[in-house]
Amino acid sequence: MRSTRIWIVCAALLALFGTALLGTSSSRAQPTRQEDRSYWRHHGGHWSHWDARDRRWYYTDGRHWYYHGGNNGWQLYRFDKTFGRDGFERGGYVVPGPDAKVVVPRHEVYVVPR
Repeated sequence: MRSTRIWIVCAALLALFGTALLGTSSSRAQPTRQEDRSYWRHHGGHWSHWDARDRRWYYTDGRHWYYHGGNNGWQLYRFDKTFGRDGFERGGYVVPGPDAKVVVPRHEVYVVPR
């Protein structure tokens, strides 16, 4: 009788432990992709910002802002009418003129594995 109870308790504990390891939580059932939200990421020694609305990376070296143009690499960001309206502190930054000598960064961006 005692060994039967021990087996039942062990089976119940094993079932609970297995459910905890293999069970799916609500966060695992419908994972959110990183591309669906804006966030900062440190990659290759640099902090870059992924903007979910624009679906591209942004980077600043402290003097200028850049965006990652896919195969074209980093390009000087000329700003649009909506930049700085949500989630950014406005400052006195002025986009350099077309004759300004600006060296764009060459580091890579993080690509989410599929």
